[in-house]
Amino acid sequence: MFEELQKLEPSFTESMFKTKVDNIFVLMLNSIMFRDIERVSSSLGETLREEVSTRIENLKANNEIQMYDELNVKHTEIKKVEILEDRYRIEVLLTSRYMDYKLDNSTKKLKSGDNSRRVEKSNFLVFEEKRKHKSLGIAAKCPNCGAPIDYNKTGVCEYCKQQMPKEDYDWVLVSWRESL
Repeated sequence: MFEELQKLEPSFTESMFKTKVDNIFVLMLNSIMFRDIERVSSSLGETLREEVSTRIENLKANNEIQMYDELNVKHTEIKKVEILEDRYRIEVLLTSRYMDYKLDNSTKKLKSGDNSRRVEKSNFLVFEEKRKHKSLGIAAKCPNCGAPIDYNKTGVCEYCKQQMPKEDYDWVLVSWRESL
């Protein structure tokens, strides 16, 4: 499964990739919970970024807070690796457990869901990376001004304000579907 990908990308390792998947998943749910897309924006593909933004805007419009209490990633399994003409695609099944409920933002009272029972959910994630992606080097630096950058923030250089789509440099989450 990984042999061809590792030949093309010698720095790719399954364990590092799974860690990245787990981190981005938790960051995405936390972004929804805190109603702040900037926490995960640079790690999402454009379509998913719009979906998560819409979800956050709907929560704000309905005066709700989506809670994911006691969030735990139980298991991460790579299901499929595809090497396409212009990118790599990896499909992942991530099993998680958490309490899933909504609060009224004004009163902080339970609006829907169950805040006393953790549920196990299967999450189907798709990550993509460009085949001929750019390298930021070991210490990530802005390709425009050379300043150090932190992609776990916004994907925008804090100094020169250059937008740097993460998909040009690293794996991004392009699809997320959850089920019980």
